[in-house]
Amino acid sequence: MRLLLSAVSLLALTSPLALVAPDATAGPPASPTITPTPQQVVQRSDGFPITPVVGLVRTSRSDPDAERVVRAALASAGVKTVRTTDGTDPGTPTTIWLGRTASVLSALQVQDSTGLPAEGYVLAAGRDRKHRAQIVLDGVDGDGTFYAAESFAQLARRNWMPGVAVRDWPTMRYRGSIEGFYGTPWSQADRLDHLDYLGAHRMNTYEYAPKDDPYHREQWRDPYPADRLAQLGELVTRARQNKVDFTFALSPGLSICYTSEADFQALIAKFDALYDLGARSFNVPLDDIDYNTWHCDADRAKYGTGGEAAGRAQSDLLNRVQREWVESKPDVAPLQMVPTEYYNVSETPYKKTLREQLDSAVVVHWTGVGVVPKTITAAQAAQAKAVFGHDILIWDNYPVNDYAAGRLLLAPYTGREPGIADNVVGVISNPMNQAAVSKLALYSFAEFGWNPARYDATPVWLRAIAERSGGDRRTADALQVFADLNTYDGTLHPESAPVFGAAVDQFWQRWRAGQRAQAIAGLRPRVTAIVAAPGTIRRGVVDPAFTAQAESWLKATELWGQAMSRALDLLSALEAGNGTAAWTARQQLSALVTQAKAIRDSRAPHDSTYPRVGERVVDELIAETGRVYDRWLGVTPGKSATTNLGTYQDNVPARMVDGDENTFYWSNGTPGPDSEVRVDLGSSVQIGAIAVLMGKSASPDDYIHSGALEYSVDGTQWNELTRATSAEVRFTAPAGTVARYVRYRSLTASDFWLVVREFSVETVGGQTTTLTVGGTPAPAAGSSYQRAVDGDVETAYVPATAPSAGDALVATLSAPRSLSRLTVLQPSSSVGSADVEIQVGGTWKRVGSVSSAYAEVKVGDLLAEAVRLVWKGGSPAVAELVPLWTDTPLVALSTSADRTDVVRGAPTSVVINVSAGSRADAAGRLHIGAPPGWTLEAPTKLTVKRGLSQSVTVKLTPPADAALADVDIPATFTVGSSTTTAVLRVAVRPRTSATNIALYRPVVASSTEPGTTFTADLAVDGDVATRWASGYDDASWLQVDLGSTTHLGKIVLRWEAAYGSAYQIQVSDDATTWTTAADVSAGDGGTDTLWFDATARYVRLQGVHRATQYGYSLYEAEVYPAS
Repeated sequence: MRLLLSAVSLLALTSPLALVAPDATAGPPASPTITPTPQQVVQRSDGFPITPVVGLVRTSRSDPDAERVVRAALASAGVKTVRTTDGTDPGTPTTIWLGRTASVLSALQVQDSTGLPAEGYVLAAGRDRKHRAQIVLDGVDGDGTFYAAESFAQLARRNWMPGVAVRDWPTMRYRGSIEGFYGTPWSQADRLDHLDYLGAHRMNTYEYAPKDDPYHREQWRDPYPADRLAQLGELVTRARQNKVDFTFALSPGLSICYTSEADFQALIAKFDALYDLGARSFNVPLDDIDYNTWHCDADRAKYGTGGEAAGRAQSDLLNRVQREWVESKPDVAPLQMVPTEYYNVSETPYKKTLREQLDSAVVVHWTGVGVVPKTITAAQAAQAKAVFGHDILIWDNYPVNDYAAGRLLLAPYTGREPGIADNVVGVISNPMNQAAVSKLALYSFAEFGWNPARYDATPVWLRAIAERSGGDRRTADALQVFADLNTYDGTLHPESAPVFGAAVDQFWQRWRAGQRAQAIAGLRPRVTAIVAAPGTIRRGVVDPAFTAQAESWLKATELWGQAMSRALDLLSALEAGNGTAAWTARQQLSALVTQAKAIRDSRAPHDSTYPRVGERVVDELIAETGRVYDRWLGVTPGKSATTNLGTYQDNVPARMVDGDENTFYWSNGTPGPDSEVRVDLGSSVQIGAIAVLMGKSASPDDYIHSGALEYSVDGTQWNELTRATSAEVRFTAPAGTVARYVRYRSLTASDFWLVVREFSVETVGGQTTTLTVGGTPAPAAGSSYQRAVDGDVETAYVPATAPSAGDALVATLSAPRSLSRLTVLQPSSSVGSADVEIQVGGTWKRVGSVSSAYAEVKVGDLLAEAVRLVWKGGSPAVAELVPLWTDTPLVALSTSADRTDVVRGAPTSVVINVSAGSRADAAGRLHIGAPPGWTLEAPTKLTVKRGLSQSVTVKLTPPADAALADVDIPATFTVGSSTTTAVLRVAVRPRTSATNIALYRPVVASSTEPGTTFTADLAVDGDVATRWASGYDDASWLQVDLGSTTHLGKIVLRWEAAYGSAYQIQVSDDATTWTTAADVSAGDGGTDTLWFDATARYVRLQGVHRATQYGYSLYEAEVYPAS
């Protein structure tokens, strides 16, 4: 039998290497895997049992560390005796050859490792012609033999070794990590364990560069104390045992004098000390410094100022280190450096100087385009190599979380094109402050660095989770739930909790459609899984350090999960109309959130804030539940501010609405499309002047550079007021505009964070009744009378003493108003009894009493001047007095102000939101005034429960010959004698064919992105996974030849992240004279559908303005003819 090695694609490109025993009785049912995914592998049919006695033959190419791994694997496989020889065949039924053995490989008909790159290896296992079981571990060097041993250890199972032939090598030279974060450094135990992990996953690089090690940065000249030096020596030794290059980094940029011989010798002395310990790789990071600041007059005198001067100074220093020290030691790797401009590919005097003057042997670190870039492309890597003129090592800032206080980053490692390997020498990870938790991401770095062509982020991530779970399915499921809640980083992963978030979105869709019981039943199992996940993880994860380091987030997950469970209880109670149960759940929910926000991790910077779990999904679910409850109750909260961005330090959203321009909200990440800041006015009111004041003197670019100002009545249907690109946005809403919510929404991705000094919304006219509270007993310290009417059920008036006879809490109205009902909320822990009295015409009238935490008192539509609670006993506190005015509307209708496209003769669904007031259920009739000839489907009778909203879908079909025009369709909802109106705004469009006539047609473009193969034909190939990308020019264009003159109806553009913020659709019969058929001035990416009525053969997308620094990038351009 002649076996030839084949590509791993012979097995499965998207799954780990599966090597299955020939029959179910001969080996275990589980399929072992090799990770990282090998380059070439073939399964053989001659697997065999691992016998109790195994021979181990050491050769001249054996590696002692590889032997250690093999012996441990044999012990795990149940081997009782290992007979060791130095070159001779021990004659055992199973024999392992540690090193190249040509005769055995020949007997197995497997090629040896000759010709493989450094660290490559061959692993062969099978039976020879005499039916003897043979295993050969043949590395091209010691590292390769070690990796062969690691792969053998992954394959060997108790009593079984699968037949296999592996020929494997790494794609990238540098693979591993750099401990380069700010905050609490790793412990010695963390680092030792980390080095073991790197070795076990074929990663060969560990760079010691903790920003908060004083001897690395601030006190770089000072020698390490003996005990610290001993620890470094232990790390160097452990790294060597794992075939990991320990790279010592020294960062002198905060204080070095480049012209100082003493400083140069201090740097060399530090390197010498580590060299004596066995370190053979060194780095001089010059990042995160101001290169316009000199630290001695001699530098200024020699070099001058600016980027070119900094480049010369740094090159002089590094060239001396490379030429005088590194090259004097034949066993030291080329010097590495981190440039001050490490985060882009722009040509600058600084980079030009490094390119021309820095020794060509020096390896340059680069983070991609951005400190934490969403993507790193092959084209960008090529640009980096060209602009720096040196070998490029990517310092990838994932999953580092020093910039994201309170967050664990556990999402799949995405956004890196495999083609970057053609232009960089490696990719290394900057991990989290939590070393053991970082292994989820490091697993992916191992896979990507070894074999990027076969890298598939999600399957690799799932294998990493399985590894941390020890193969236990329940633990893996729990880890997936936990990791999903810890994905958001604002850059690589701008979407928080994507899996749970999708379930929450579906929940609200069902809830708002009136399917409330089904919505709750659908979401509850997911919430239950979140509550249970931490306990399962603690019991099942194989690494105790993982659970210890993640404990703050595990505990927070339990508490947030329990809070969400109470939120569902609250919503279920509202559905049933049970105010008592709803108030109980509301209090429990608040207590759990308070506990979750009180948690602090012990590591900086995470000790400064609470653990974020499912941020912007979990907390927003709870917040929206609170808003639903407030509407049901009839609470009118005060003005509040929210955002779907994170928060930097204590610069919270509330500072946007505090009336003080010297305070501000500050995000902790860059806004992307649909990032927003929002003001909730508490109730629907008429609005006037609006001002969104962004940026600050020290951060003038921290604003939304392209945004839309929008308003809403219900927080669901949004209407645009204006768009802007400036740091200060001022606009006056049209007279009569009514809104509860106003938001400023980002239309594009930004390179800067967001500062909002003030977000003001003027309210105009309307009847507003305020209550002023006084009485006895006086409030306790930290409390106040007004907390009983502040619109916040989480605050309370708490008396300083127990009430005495005659004490009463009095709330006086700003003007008399007819009162239908008064709801009194008291904390369950502080319930008092009281008579409820209403002042009418100066006389107090008793209307009822309260003696429980939740009480509704019917007033009978009295013209009230004041209300009071006359205390009778107990230990009362009042969370809120909630008046329901007689003139409160029974129901409200809202629709989108944006026009909905409806096609001639085709049904289209539009949505009307019907909101019942807090007084009672709204049972009425819905009427849609469709124009003559139109057909519609919509319910005519509808009951919306008290305080809740319901989305009603209306299906409209215009006649086939309807005029192409904007149409306003009146809608009414009548309850008794009360009628509420709204308008459905639609635009009638021509009917078009379903055939995309641009598909596979001849296409040309003005340009293609430099260094890529994103050619024009990829925009008309019907594949939304491919794309055309232009050069970096606003005037770029793409042109399609439809073959003949055709009556056209619409074009659909499917944009990649680099979209056009302004562009035109032009048409022509001869490709010479062009007519504009559609003009877009405020594009926001995604999918654009543009309708037009034109006859042409040629269609051109003509760029006007790019939304990003890149070109225009289009997945697909689809053209549809009118029919």
